[in-house]
Amino acid sequence: MPLVLSKDEFRRIERWTDENKEDPDVARRREYVRYLDATSQAMTKHWPNSLENVNKRNEELRRARLEAAEQANSKFYKRYIKRKQEEQERLMFSARDTVFKNKDAPKLLLSAVIETVIQKERSEQLKFLEEQRRLEAEQKRRDDDDIIQRAKDWHALMALKRQRRFDANKRYQKEISDQAREVAERNRSEYETELNLQKLDNIKANEEMAAIKKFEEDFKAAEKNRIWSDMQRSRQENEQRRREQAARDNMDDRLIDVLLRSRARVEQKRKQTEKDVKEEKLRVLEKISQKLESGDAAREAKDLAILNKAIKEKEAIAEARRVADERKQQAFRDERVAQRQRFLRDEAQRLKDFNTVRQWEIMNRFKNAELYDDFQENLRKEKERKIQEYRADILRLWKERDDREARERAETRYFYGELAEKKLRDADNKLLTHAAALVEEAEAHDRPPLALHRAVDRYCKLYRLYPMPDLPSSMQEHFMRYAPWDGSRPDAGYQAPAPPPPDRGPDAPDEEETEGTAGTDVADKEPAPGRRDGLQQAQGQ
Repeated sequence: MPLVLSKDEFRRIERWTDENKEDPDVARRREYVRYLDATSQAMTKHWPNSLENVNKRNEELRRARLEAAEQANSKFYKRYIKRKQEEQERLMFSARDTVFKNKDAPKLLLSAVIETVIQKERSEQLKFLEEQRRLEAEQKRRDDDDIIQRAKDWHALMALKRQRRFDANKRYQKEISDQAREVAERNRSEYETELNLQKLDNIKANEEMAAIKKFEEDFKAAEKNRIWSDMQRSRQENEQRRREQAARDNMDDRLIDVLLRSRARVEQKRKQTEKDVKEEKLRVLEKISQKLESGDAAREAKDLAILNKAIKEKEAIAEARRVADERKQQAFRDERVAQRQRFLRDEAQRLKDFNTVRQWEIMNRFKNAELYDDFQENLRKEKERKIQEYRADILRLWKERDDREARERAETRYFYGELAEKKLRDADNKLLTHAAALVEEAEAHDRPPLALHRAVDRYCKLYRLYPMPDLPSSMQEHFMRYAPWDGSRPDAGYQAPAPPPPDRGPDAPDEEETEGTAGTDVADKEPAPGRRDGLQQAQGQ
């Protein structure tokens, strides 16, 4: 779009487009603004109510609040983590204790404890059963006396009831017989009345049935006539539609065949017309001769004129039809010629395009052959590179698999060797300690501990915890370095796992907060001894 500018404006635009020069007015204004900014900052630096100082104080207060909130969150998180760890310890101790007591050996000890309790309580049960039998015999004697007395009273009452029922039945029988006679008489009169009414109803019903039957017969006849007329009308309509369809089909066939048979029909019509004209002339001549012979020459002349006129009209019509057919044939031939010429032009253009495309295809074929050779060469190089990478990966994976299998073998040997023996011995120590505690508790409650000793003896024999018998004297000198080992007792340094502290609840204060006041406010209490025989009661029972 053209612009109209003065010289000053154009020079000013040139100065703006020059990157190496700067407008002095702009530089002076920038220095003045920088000076004003520095002076303003120096003036308001120590003002307490300046925007910068107020923002600085607000930022310090915000940071202090954030630090206090972070400290509170950290303290809460530490308490939360500590509480969760204690809860996890309690859950793990409960799970381990449950798993330990669900094994066969602790179950065996539990059965032994139950047996000791049963043995202690059996004598008490025998005493209780003797006392109960005595009380039951005494109660049975009292119940028998009471039953005999009640039976006597009941038999007397039943005899009185039978006598009263007999007298009442006599009275009821007389009343019922009188009522039966009255009912029979009333029923007989009602039956006769009902029978007469039924006869009248039957007569009326027969009349109504006859009327209904006649109506149904008339209705059926009318329905049959209506259905028959509908069927006839439907048949006629179907026949008419079929004829119309056949007529349309015939018309289509005739229209299709008209073009093919037009030339033959025109030729045949022309010949037939010439033949008819000749025959008509002969017939007319014969009639004229006959009329002349009969003396009616005037009338024959008139008929001949009419006949000639009709012949001429017929010939004119035939000639017009022939001319129209010839014109139609000429138009059809011209159209065929035009179509042929268009086809030849299209075919020439198609051959030209085909030759051009074929030349391009030949050129592209040579070019594609070169590209295909380059592609095959690149494929071969890529295949060699991938083979080298695959070989390196196979070697690396082979080495990693060997290292992993060696590490797994070492871990398996440790797991099924040293670690397994250690775990088995820990289980034996735990079970033997548990059994010793159960024995102490049974003795404290005056229960016979024989079943517990028998269970421990069975466990030691089952897992071969007793020391081996002494070797023969001839072999002892060779095995003096092997001291006899007795596994039927816990190891000397074994300590049973202590239960975790009880749950103090989410609102309980921390140990750090109550460190100085815990000894003065709350007295030290001894934990209540719990049962160790596996028959502990649920909390709160």
